[in-house]
Amino acid sequence: MSSNFSSPFLAKSPFNNNERKQAEQDPDSSNAVAAWNQFKEDYMVREFKGNDKRLGPITAEQNKAEYDREKHEFYYDIDNNKMKLIPTNDAEIRDENFMANLKRFQIAPEDKN
Repeated sequence: MSSNFSSPFLAKSPFNNNERKQAEQDPDSSNAVAAWNQFKEDYMVREFKGNDKRLGPITAEQNKAEYDREKHEFYYDIDNNKMKLIPTNDAEIRDENFMANLKRFQIAPEDKN
């Protein structure tokens, strides 16, 4: 079955072509793509470190570097349609059972640009 679904979020998606095709067929996946794009945008528009003017200005490169460092701490929650922290133990090690049950589109995209 062919889908006519098109989303402006998919055009600039950090996901690869196969993931885009899946997103066109799976509403949860397309919502995740949109959420990840918004998550990244929230980092990229910051003008100050910690969004606090007292801490000084921040560059686009610093915003991107922080996004790249922190994106692996989050996943897209299908049930609540929002980004959430990945559960960890007291040693800040990810819950591998939890991670094994996530779909590929729920975890951080490998954005190389």
